[in-house]
Amino acid sequence: MIKQVLKLFCVVLFIPFCVCAQKNTPAKADAPVDIYWDQSSLKQVSVGGGNYARMIQLHNGHLLCVYENHSGVQCTISTDLGKNWFAPVEVASSITGVNMAVPEILELKDHSLLVSYNPRPHKINGVWDTTKRFAIVTKKSYNEGKTWKDERVIYQADYRFENGCWEPAQLQLPSGEIQLFYSDEGVYTHSNEQNISIFRSTDGGLTWTLKPQITSFTPGHRDGMPVPILLAGTSEVLYAIEDNVGGQFKPSIIRNSLKQNWAKAVGPNDTERNYALIPKLPDTVYAGAPYLRQLHSGQTLLSYQSTQNRINNGDLACMQVAVGDNEGKNFVNVSQPFTMPLNKHGLWNSLCVLNDDTIIALTSTNAYGSNAIWMIKGHLKLKN
Repeated sequence: MIKQVLKLFCVVLFIPFCVCAQKNTPAKADAPVDIYWDQSSLKQVSVGGGNYARMIQLHNGHLLCVYENHSGVQCTISTDLGKNWFAPVEVASSITGVNMAVPEILELKDHSLLVSYNPRPHKINGVWDTTKRFAIVTKKSYNEGKTWKDERVIYQADYRFENGCWEPAQLQLPSGEIQLFYSDEGVYTHSNEQNISIFRSTDGGLTWTLKPQITSFTPGHRDGMPVPILLAGTSEVLYAIEDNVGGQFKPSIIRNSLKQNWAKAVGPNDTERNYALIPKLPDTVYAGAPYLRQLHSGQTLLSYQSTQNRINNGDLACMQVAVGDNEGKNFVNVSQPFTMPLNKHGLWNSLCVLNDDTIIALTSTNAYGSNAIWMIKGHLKLKN
């Protein structure tokens, strides 16, 4: 009897350890998984507005977030993993007739920071200023975002909205080369087409190649909003785009090996382009503004703003996140990080993966009051 009691006691004592171990075991890259979004971690990042937030974890563990605000680009730092945020620093201020938009941030191997952004002219009193051009610009910080300098104008398109350039995003390769991708319709002044092009830097963003190189293009359509990653354990660069070959925008993945190195533009039927989501979304659903990241455990993550199960109005889309395999394919198990009423929006979203594989989702939303940037944390869990 005593042996039976002791045996039962040991079993009961062991159960919590089994549960804890199971809960904290990371999901394998090929295991079916969902994302658990911790609603208690919901936190406002920006004050007084904000759009198009992008976040990274720095080498010292701090979080840095860049975003649009007051027609310019700002950044803010958190030293406690997002619980609190310091007062914002101005990265790039607007000038008369030009807003500074859609920033992206990268920490380089030397721990300097490289931000890219998109000056966007607008009409003044209904008239374009022909001296002000849509452009792609970079700037650097050597003190964790406290000050910014070494501004470089990489590219200029037209002064008119319909012939602009858009949405830069950069990646550093193992060789040290920086590849900066952006959307370009400045070369299609007589059509509504757009490609994804690239500029390169081998000196930390101080100088750049002089001519853009087209990396993907679908004749008659608009490849847009590239977000690149270097796929872990491979020699492949991937980037997500919004692809309107089927009518409404949907996410596609473009890829090239380091050996290919974008020597040929990826076309609509090339094996280096694949539709991202499984199953395919209905043609009537808008799913634009994709954002691509990879977990240390191997799985890839793809966010986008979507009208699925919502009002068919892109201005009222909200953030959805799908989990892909370790090749950046087969994105399934879509989840919605933020609770979003149908009459509210969650736009221009992004993802940040922390060192411990915590996922941070970022959105610009009016769901919790006036428009601001909000974040929430999530983790992969094995699918039931």
